[in-house]
Amino acid sequence: MNKKKLKNTEWKILIYVSLLLIIGLIALYSATTSTEFAEFKKQIMWIMIGIPLLLMMMFIDYRILARFSVVFYIISLILLLFVLFTSKVNGASSWFNIGAFSLQPGEFAKIAVILFLSNIMSKMRQ
Repeated sequence: MNKKKLKNTEWKILIYVSLLLIIGLIALYSATTSTEFAEFKKQIMWIMIGIPLLLMMMFIDYRILARFSVVFYIISLILLLFVLFTSKVNGASSWFNIGAFSLQPGEFAKIAVILFLSNIMSKMRQ
């Protein structure tokens, strides 16, 4: 493990995120007692997927993300165009249904726009 990355980690942010996860799980547990904890189990599953992704992203150099920001942006635009042709869920056609999972490309587009704009702005500054 790269010791420099661990040294520069903002441990307070990770602690705050962990506390928010715990508080959210407690609230969701108490709210789903009558529904056999379906949403609680789903939240646990996403946390188990999210934590390894978080750890993986911590060790990726931001310059690599900046280099591919244009690609991410174009892919997100294509996904947003494709979502126009999906079936409506609760009156909105903004989801891809992939088996048991539902994917909303608008969430990825937010990250792609942030990466793309920050890359453009950093190039303008140089």
